[in-house]
Amino acid sequence: MNIDALLYFVVLLNRWIDVAKSSEADLYTNEYVVHIKGGEHIAKRVAASNDDFIFHGQLGTLDDYYLLEHKSSPKRTRRSAIHHEILTNHPDVLWFEQQKILSRKKRDLTLSDPLFGDQWYIKNTGQPTRCPTAKLDINVMSAWDRNFTGEGVVVSILDDGLEYSHPDLHKNYDKTASWDYNSKDDDPFPRYSADNINKHGTRCAGEVAAEINNNVCGVGVSYNAKVGGIRMLDGDVTDAVESQSLSLKPQYIDIYSSSWGPDDDGKTVDGPGPMAKKSFIKGIQEGRKGLGSIFVWATGNGGQAKDYCACDGYINSIYTISIGAVDNCGKQPWYAEPCPGTLAVTYSSGVSGTDLQIVTTDLHHQCTKDHTGTSAAAPLAAGIFALVLEANPKLTWRDLQHLVVHTSKPVGEPSEWYTNSAGHKVNNKFGFGALDTGALITAATDKEWKTATQQFIFETKPDKEEKAIPSRASVVKEINTDGCSSTSADKICITKLEHVQVFVTLEHYRRGMLELTLESPSGIKSNLLQRRPHDTSREGFSDWPFLTVFNWDENPKGTWKLTATDFSGQHEPGTMKSWRLKFFGTVENKQAPNPKDEQDVCAQKCKQGCQGQAFAQQCVGCSSLCDCTKGECVSACSSHLVFDAQSRHCLSPREAKYDAPQPNSATSNDALQKHRPLIGISLSAKFAIICLSLVALCVLVAGIAYMANRMPRAGSDYRSVPRYPCQDADEENEEEQNTQKTTLDINEHHVDIKP
Repeated sequence: MNIDALLYFVVLLNRWIDVAKSSEADLYTNEYVVHIKGGEHIAKRVAASNDDFIFHGQLGTLDDYYLLEHKSSPKRTRRSAIHHEILTNHPDVLWFEQQKILSRKKRDLTLSDPLFGDQWYIKNTGQPTRCPTAKLDINVMSAWDRNFTGEGVVVSILDDGLEYSHPDLHKNYDKTASWDYNSKDDDPFPRYSADNINKHGTRCAGEVAAEINNNVCGVGVSYNAKVGGIRMLDGDVTDAVESQSLSLKPQYIDIYSSSWGPDDDGKTVDGPGPMAKKSFIKGIQEGRKGLGSIFVWATGNGGQAKDYCACDGYINSIYTISIGAVDNCGKQPWYAEPCPGTLAVTYSSGVSGTDLQIVTTDLHHQCTKDHTGTSAAAPLAAGIFALVLEANPKLTWRDLQHLVVHTSKPVGEPSEWYTNSAGHKVNNKFGFGALDTGALITAATDKEWKTATQQFIFETKPDKEEKAIPSRASVVKEINTDGCSSTSADKICITKLEHVQVFVTLEHYRRGMLELTLESPSGIKSNLLQRRPHDTSREGFSDWPFLTVFNWDENPKGTWKLTATDFSGQHEPGTMKSWRLKFFGTVENKQAPNPKDEQDVCAQKCKQGCQGQAFAQQCVGCSSLCDCTKGECVSACSSHLVFDAQSRHCLSPREAKYDAPQPNSATSNDALQKHRPLIGISLSAKFAIICLSLVALCVLVAGIAYMANRMPRAGSDYRSVPRYPCQDADEENEEEQNTQKTTLDINEHHVDIKP
């Protein structure tokens, strides 16, 4: 026996041994993968050499690998020794393998965390509740299956502290993303008390980043994200404290989660102070290396008190992502507050004692299954957004809002939903619907995804015509707009809306018995304000910025109607004093300047004092405003400045007394001259006027002295004035000062008068 024959015998013997070793449990198909060189025609020839083989073509994109089927063999069988021998002996077959039926199961998550089975909002298997068949959840399993776990994303919880020593939190705790503004140090550990009142922040943190598979509590939505604690609620909360908390390390922290706000008592109207507003603006402009910080905000738990989240200024900010709650049945919970500023909802507790609540970490290294309210909804959303930012770190703050609008799922009764003219379904209870993690990540990672185009802002002129709001009746006000900023050369028009703010000033005997409704040109109605029976205030509203997101992607062109309805039954009527609209959106035409061009114009045209033409005329279609106090372009005016919508100037209150130049075709040097004060434009002009006045006065006095010298001197009624027209030094200075004062008083009087 030669060596080749011996080798062949050994190979054949090994194959027979393999067949013999295969257990009865190993099943094979009647298909074979074969490795054949020379191209497809050779592979077909191999199949044709045995009438029982069927050629099924190349195996995917793998060159020289082909799939053959043996048609006479059963589809599920043990290995076929006969066909193995045929392929082994074929000179063109370099390698082959009969296809074994493998044991493969869907990668379902089995966790060691003892309370995972109670986290119905993560994986709803129909836990026993009022509606076990609903099976609603945040669809996060699909994100985990794609290995998105929050890695590399930092979330900070603005609250009453964070128990970072908790065994379910310490691994993901991030000291760099933490601070204590109550005790003014770097340790946000909560203050223990008998009533465990400072449990809130620790509970919220567990929803975001509780560790996975560690046999403790449950699991966080973004269980590999880093979580920080900003302790700021366990003490005196001031505008400064809020501002510092919202602006802590914006280049390091990605998401700020806030489950707090003004009192949910159904009578409070309050919002961020001037410093907090500055922090919002700075955060979206500079945070995350210019992509914008993400501010997540709970809409409030005042439902039982008939509170309305439109009276919460944090919800009315365009810079926050306002998150409400929906229960496991897809219904609005009893504590939730509706309003058209809600962007979306996430799942939280429902009927007390019946529905499951939220599982998370608790104080003293404990766990809880009783976390509730929109306080639980907001951090759940923050965890979801951490997964989305991991999937696409290039998302801007506006990109994330657009993704929420386009991917959220309607819940509840279909009859409660309205479709705006851009095709978006909207709801006063749920915004655009329940967050869907899988859909968010799919959209964020789509190769066709593009960042949101430049945002433009347009503000209508205020309607200051006062109208009475009669008892048990309505008054309707209208503003017609094309959404355009006019200049002498071009017209820049917002064509796709994002947020719409409605600034309202009114007086009323009982504010809580008013309802306000905004109707867009498309007919979509936003209930800006509903009755709040506990609000007995007589203060009314003073330029309060109501917000609606219901007109997202609509065109603002047309007539907007604001209806104020009185339900008080009081004989004393209210008064609608003024209202105006502020549109935020995009320009879908070729006239919009690109950011580089706008930067160049800003550097050249935005000067301190805003000399020359209106900035809106110099920077056509720009989204920036010119801060006339600094000579710098900004995206929004500081709270202490006055915004002139027509000129796009940010003015100090004193400068705002002057009429700002209007950016229209009539604006020219002559027209601008008409807007200047009649007297007192500059110090040099004032000095010239004073000098001329003194000269005229001296001439007048000299004339009088001359005439006096020519008069008779008899009697004591006349006396000479030897030093006319000049005076003694003291008298001269006194006279000059009096003259200057008189002239300046005249000038100041004219400065205050608009031409």
